[in-house]
Amino acid sequence: MANASLQSFLLQHHQSFHNNSTHEGPSSVILKLTSSTSISFKLFSSTSSSVSTASTANTSAPTPVAAAAATTSPPTPSLELLGQQLADGDYRQADETTRALLIHLAGEPARRRGYVFFSEVQFISVEDLRAIDMLWLEHSNRKFGYSVQRRLWEKSLRDYTRFFIKVGWMKKLDTEVEQFNYRAFPDEFIWELNDDTPEGHLPLTNALRGTRLLGNIFTHPAFECEEEEAAGEENETGTTTGQNKDDIKGRGRPKIITDFKPDYSF
Repeated sequence: MANASLQSFLLQHHQSFHNNSTHEGPSSVILKLTSSTSISFKLFSSTSSSVSTASTANTSAPTPVAAAAATTSPPTPSLELLGQQLADGDYRQADETTRALLIHLAGEPARRRGYVFFSEVQFISVEDLRAIDMLWLEHSNRKFGYSVQRRLWEKSLRDYTRFFIKVGWMKKLDTEVEQFNYRAFPDEFIWELNDDTPEGHLPLTNALRGTRLLGNIFTHPAFECEEEEAAGEENETGTTTGQNKDDIKGRGRPKIITDFKPDYSF
């Protein structure tokens, strides 16, 4: 009888504890009947197990992250690099290095911008521009280089269309009338030194923003001696043939030049 009363008492209080734990929070009570005459209570936090589990999960070692693959940057342009590329006959890369050198030598604004304004050519020293030109001359049997191009430009009476045709930057179209078009960069340009490679074909100069950049390179003080030689040759030709400059200028121009907008983006 006493046991039945005790069990009824315990059942009532167990339900009361259970209801309180449901509404009040994380703590709960478990009642354990150890014998018919004694009762022990055990109180513990119902969240301790989950907290311990979360703590264990949080303190586990992080998953190693693979290092990102290192990106390879292009080599720093230098006269040594240009000379090596030309010596190896790698005219394609030498052309890129030459362009990068001009940007580097033209000053900080050109380096930030990524190309040279025609007004910045003056900041390139005579020694540096001559050194670039001499490397091209040396490794092309004097067929490539700015001084070669400048001589051909003067012979073309500074007519850029005629000059572009002479150095092979424009190609003749297979049409009934004489027409020319600009070569597509880079596939249609010639990157080998052959007998039929046009004189002055390399290095290329970007004329996307007009021809003033090219003109300022050709008239740079580095090539003043070439200008004097070209003037002497022109005077000698005019004296020998009895023709004046205007007569020479009107001779040899292609019959029809297709009126394309200058867009040689090399």
